[in-house]
Amino acid sequence: MRTLKFDKYEIENLEDCIPEIEKMYQFQFTNEELKNVKSFDEFSELIISKIDFENIESCTTQQAFYKLRKSVVEENVFKKENFKPETKLNDLFPRENRIKVVRKIENNIGFKLNILNPPVFIFYILFPISIISFVTLFIDLKIGILGCLFSIFSIYLSNRFAKEIRIKNVKQLVEKITNENYLKVRKKQNTVNKSELKKVLIEWFADNACIEKEKLEIGTFI
Repeated sequence: MRTLKFDKYEIENLEDCIPEIEKMYQFQFTNEELKNVKSFDEFSELIISKIDFENIESCTTQQAFYKLRKSVVEENVFKKENFKPETKLNDLFPRENRIKVVRKIENNIGFKLNILNPPVFIFYILFPISIISFVTLFIDLKIGILGCLFSIFSIYLSNRFAKEIRIKNVKQLVEKITNENYLKVRKKQNTVNKSELKKVLIEWFADNACIEKEKLEIGTFI
């Protein structure tokens, strides 16, 4: 079987994700357990073995779809008969009241959707300003501090009033909330479907560790 070794930066990214995955699935690794892991496949199997919940063979993505649909209908955002996997998020969340509608759904469903982003051009404006402000700290402390404060405040505002949605449809949103809120979208609390968890973990680590799914599937640590 073909394998591909992770570089040191990818390993660091995976290590940075460990506290979040422990929090999400309510367990903790021991140092000894992690020392013995040789590949991502073994790592994902270890995570699954550590999850101490009842195993029920039911589709979590399907349950996430129904949970999201229920929230959308209860909040009078969209008609049940029109809510389908191919429904575009731009239709589900119209731009003029997008922030308000997303917040309503989040309050109803019980977790953040994390779908609103500032325009990309904001990043290209604020990033160089932040770098320049940081460098200025060593030249003129007062101006440097003002620049850093401006950057921080601007980043806060751009996220607070973000309206851009980068995922296209309900299907992609359901996959996203399943990966990020697996235990919360399960119909029966404190249960998992271990047969589907490996795919969910690959999707989650691909997004959060910035490693391609194909490499995670064959990646090794040694």
